[in-house]
Amino acid sequence: MGNKKTVEVFFNSLWTDPELARSLATEDVTWVTTRSMPIPGNEGSIEHIGFEACLNVANSGKQHDNGYLPETLSYPNQLYLEAEDNHVVYQFTMQCKTKGGVDYINDYLFLVKLVDGKIARFQEYWDSKQAFDLLNS
Repeated sequence: MGNKKTVEVFFNSLWTDPELARSLATEDVTWVTTRSMPIPGNEGSIEHIGFEACLNVANSGKQHDNGYLPETLSYPNQLYLEAEDNHVVYQFTMQCKTKGGVDYINDYLFLVKLVDGKIARFQEYWDSKQAFDLLNS
């Protein structure tokens, strides 16, 4: 499986088949989040190391009192771009409804590093203020 396909399968299975996603990641896979959106259980760091920590980040949006409803998630725009040194850029738009019935739409970009064909590190870039305001309104 090529790097772009590995990233695509990883993100497509992270919420639906975590064991498949785990098999595509290194033991110390690291998700680097934004500074303005603390993750419950790891508020003191933007680095979330290990698959369980990454899964906690993935599920944090739906665990919040006004979080998103997973059954309403859609990704109308997705783009995977091969980059240098075993990197893939994953850009997408996410749409959903929150538990409060509010529409959420945001654009995301992940810079993903692979080592020996497995995901080792990914850093997110997105409008976290919009999400923070929505979740805390």
